[in-house]
Amino acid sequence: MATLDSTSTVLLILAGPAGVGKSTLCDRLVAEVAGFERVVTATTRPARANEVNGRDYHFLTEEEFDARLANGEFLEWAWVHRKYRYGTLKSAILGRLPQTNLTANVDVQGVRNIRAAAETLPLLKTRLVTIFVAPDSFDVLRERLQGRGPVSAEELARRLQSAELEMAERNSYDYVIHSGSKEQDFRALLAFWEQARRKVAGSTA
Repeated sequence: MATLDSTSTVLLILAGPAGVGKSTLCDRLVAEVAGFERVVTATTRPARANEVNGRDYHFLTEEEFDARLANGEFLEWAWVHRKYRYGTLKSAILGRLPQTNLTANVDVQGVRNIRAAAETLPLLKTRLVTIFVAPDSFDVLRERLQGRGPVSAEELARRLQSAELEMAERNSYDYVIHSGSKEQDFRALLAFWEQARRKVAGSTA
């Protein structure tokens, strides 16, 4: 396993449909690979029963989100499922990236916005690595979404519709994980990180 080197630290952004296991991959990467920290993003959606403010997300009210937006504190933000807002605070990435590897679970709109922001931020542009986690099939995705807890037919249909739109963008990512077992997905993530780390080290040499 690679050792931490400030010339090859990366920001690994994972995106993909809800239910494909992005958060699980991010959490395992931080838990098992030295030198990785998780970017805690912000959201206006209510916390789930097992979620902790500041650990899983920064849970903000609509008013708090608006205030931070007005202050220019967001690197990116977007509406998700036309229901809640999600965003990445500049403070969560800039300044931390040279010293450590970072990973984040970001929606596809957010990835587009981070790429746009990176055009004016040289450090971010050279260290940004995007990975799309694609479900094995929509039937499998439907089962995963239903297995997360009670979900209405309307909500399920909306999430599957969003998944179709998100899947259409997968080829614009640096890497694609075709989701299988949790172990297969994690091994693929480690392999892609190693490839990305070597590219970054070469570009900063």
